[in-house]
Amino acid sequence: MDLQQRSKGSMEQYHSRRRKQIYTQFLQNASEGLSFSQDVMWEMGADGISYSKADFSWLFQVSGSLAPGTRLKIRKKAGTKALPWHTDPKAKEKKRDLAVLPPLETIHCNSLTSRDSFMIPGHKVGILDSFKRTGFKRASTVCSYLKEDQEELGRNNKWDEDVLKKLSKTTAQWIVSQQIPRECHCKAGLQSLLKDQYGSASATDLVTDEPMCEEDFSGFYDAPKPSTEPQSLHRSKSETQLPLHYRDEKIGFNQTATAVTVKQMEPPKPPRLQDCLNPRAGKYVYHTHNDFEQELYSGIAKQVHQQKRRNFDRITMDNNSEYQKNLQELFPCGPEKWTHSPGVGMLGATEEMGRVEKGARRWVDLPTNADYALELGLRPPDHSGQEPRTHQQQVRYNPLPELSSLRYAVVEWRNAWKLNSAWKSVTVEGLKKALTDLHYHVRVAAIAICALRAVNRSQKKLDGITTAQYGQGLEEAPVPPDLQPILLSTLSDPVKRVQMAAAVCQYAMGTPNASAREILQNALHQDSSGTGADSWVAAQCLAVEGEASRTVVERLLTQLFLSKAPSDRDQAATLLASISTKTTLVRSRLAEELNCANWRTRVMACNTISRLKCPTNKDLVNKLMHLMWNDWSGVVRQAAAQALGKLDMGSGVHDELIVKLEEGPTSWRVGALALLGQLKIMTAKMLPAFLRCMNDDFVVVRKQACLTAASLMLKDEMIMDQLTELMQNDTSCDVKVAAINALGKIGCLTPMLEELLLWALHHEEDPQVRIAACEAVRILGVKGPALQHLLQERFILEPNPQVHRHIVKLIESYGYSLEGDEGIVHRITEQVQELCSKNIIIEKVLLLEELAQLQQHQKKLQRKERRSAASVMSSTATEKYLRCKNP
Repeated sequence: MDLQQRSKGSMEQYHSRRRKQIYTQFLQNASEGLSFSQDVMWEMGADGISYSKADFSWLFQVSGSLAPGTRLKIRKKAGTKALPWHTDPKAKEKKRDLAVLPPLETIHCNSLTSRDSFMIPGHKVGILDSFKRTGFKRASTVCSYLKEDQEELGRNNKWDEDVLKKLSKTTAQWIVSQQIPRECHCKAGLQSLLKDQYGSASATDLVTDEPMCEEDFSGFYDAPKPSTEPQSLHRSKSETQLPLHYRDEKIGFNQTATAVTVKQMEPPKPPRLQDCLNPRAGKYVYHTHNDFEQELYSGIAKQVHQQKRRNFDRITMDNNSEYQKNLQELFPCGPEKWTHSPGVGMLGATEEMGRVEKGARRWVDLPTNADYALELGLRPPDHSGQEPRTHQQQVRYNPLPELSSLRYAVVEWRNAWKLNSAWKSVTVEGLKKALTDLHYHVRVAAIAICALRAVNRSQKKLDGITTAQYGQGLEEAPVPPDLQPILLSTLSDPVKRVQMAAAVCQYAMGTPNASAREILQNALHQDSSGTGADSWVAAQCLAVEGEASRTVVERLLTQLFLSKAPSDRDQAATLLASISTKTTLVRSRLAEELNCANWRTRVMACNTISRLKCPTNKDLVNKLMHLMWNDWSGVVRQAAAQALGKLDMGSGVHDELIVKLEEGPTSWRVGALALLGQLKIMTAKMLPAFLRCMNDDFVVVRKQACLTAASLMLKDEMIMDQLTELMQNDTSCDVKVAAINALGKIGCLTPMLEELLLWALHHEEDPQVRIAACEAVRILGVKGPALQHLLQERFILEPNPQVHRHIVKLIESYGYSLEGDEGIVHRITEQVQELCSKNIIIEKVLLLEELAQLQQHQKKLQRKERRSAASVMSSTATEKYLRCKNP
């Protein structure tokens, strides 16, 4: 048998490896020529495209107000030379006229950072565009530009001022302070001009790390002149903070910071008396562990006398140490004990009257440490430098229960697209900026946060009057009103993923529209595999809205039967049940799945059918009845029976079970009993038929009846009597084992049952019955001296190793001794010794020899008798032959 099993296992392993190799080969052959187009890779998998193949030309295609201005037309004027754009001699030969430009206009904008962009009209920034095209590294040629201009325009001394007036503040300051040499005679005049206009004539760089403001881009005529009045400090406007559950569902506290253990500095212990005295004193030094005695005897501190009587129970030292006296109880007790007046008032009255009290109260024990400042509510200053630890409680909220399906859909969609970014401080302004960001993944993340907030909204708690007027509470807004128009506009975003996120957010907010519905339907149609995250969330949103189209039903069924997550299957079954009232397609498709070859699919189909809210037809009921009786899987039979019960078909199932138990053949009775054990139902009408099965002529029926009784666990007296009868008198060991196991599972222990179990453990011949009796004794908790004596006896005399192992476990669980009864052992030893003595062995040997001789004599007699009988028969036969021959 072992060799067959090993060969069978090796063959199965070989076939499994072969199937995997063939599957891998077919998959490689099928996917050999498949590839994605460039637009799909750029949109869905941009992170997988190498930089050498990627096209980044769109980054430099600037349109709108940021587009570079058109080049100015070259116009030559008489007596004027063009400014050189390059320092090489070839470039100096080409002269251009600088067109007369109007002064720059001020652009009203907020303070910009290094990451923000600014907008300047292209036709008013000619000089700035020239610096953009040539680069700021070539701006040093402006110095030569000014020198040549001074030589050629000696008559016009204001040319340099005109050029600076055409430039912005930062550019003009940088040219004058960095590019014009000190030897130039015009530098002082230009510096005074800029200082009068801007207040400063120095600038280290054109682009700094500090945020640029409006004045940096203003011209000479637009720059405000410095005023002597003090400027008011501008404070940044605070942003609107959102609730905690708006930010992220995984926001928590810093567990590491709260769990850090800091070693506290403890004051040094006071010196002991042994440290102050001569060590030669040895054992004669007084040893004490009391702090008061250590301070007093070592001379560290001295006691300070307390004048007020109210401090009679305390000891104060000159080092501010305080100790509590342990005094004996005062008898008779004072009036403060048996009156309602406080004791402090009585003491105060005694002190005012000057009453003298005689005697003193004895010490019961040595004084102990006391902190009266802490008792009065005063805390000493904390010089440790650590902030007091405050336990932060997480804000709890109760989301709306009717949004559970949408909440699950949004959360799973975010998890599928890895959108679990930690927004620890989300604000309305930050979301506005993210929703209009240039990068689409930032917009998707912001929309996902808004959708999460929408499905996690709760009701506001109101006062009594408002609650009586509006009900239990007012529902919060899904998202702030300022974000709703922006979210609505994202439905027309050029990126499909942003459109999908916006459509999901609209459904989460409870404001679905035609555009969002169309986007979700397109996502369903475009998912060819039927397992994508977008199609799954689209089907959920549309099903919650109430759409019962074929695509929605098919996507929900695919998720129901193909998903391995139990939560996904439950969500799909719930949505199918909700839309089953609007279409019969759900019922028809589930009925088709009942014919599937996979038993798990049939089980899920039966469980989903039981949750449908639509009316059932006769074909579906007949199909479930057929599965309940004829399916090879017991789980499918049980699921089909439960589905019939939930569909109000339980009475028919009940009557058919009774008929099969009473009139059906043996196989029907066994199947009906098994189904009863799975359904765990029993009625008064069914009980007589069930009891008759326990007395059936066939062993398999009686055994199945015992198993069904164990599953039902009914403590009925008639069932217990039948099981006891089978345990005692049944001819089959399997039935006895099943009956004993059923009695153990039912758990109804009686004295009669205890006696029967001990008898079975001691006298039953079959080892399986004795093992079942051991297990029943352990489950029922049988105890007593009779059990101990029996277990110790069977521990010595039990021949079967499996039964002996169970007996040892039972003895150890009860804590009995494994040595057993010494008297029984002694008697057995004496009997063995007596039987092994010389005389008894000789008698046995002689008796065996006599028996052998008798057997041999009997064999000889039998041979003689056989020979005489054979001679007589031969003589009679010859006589008859002769008579017949000679009549």
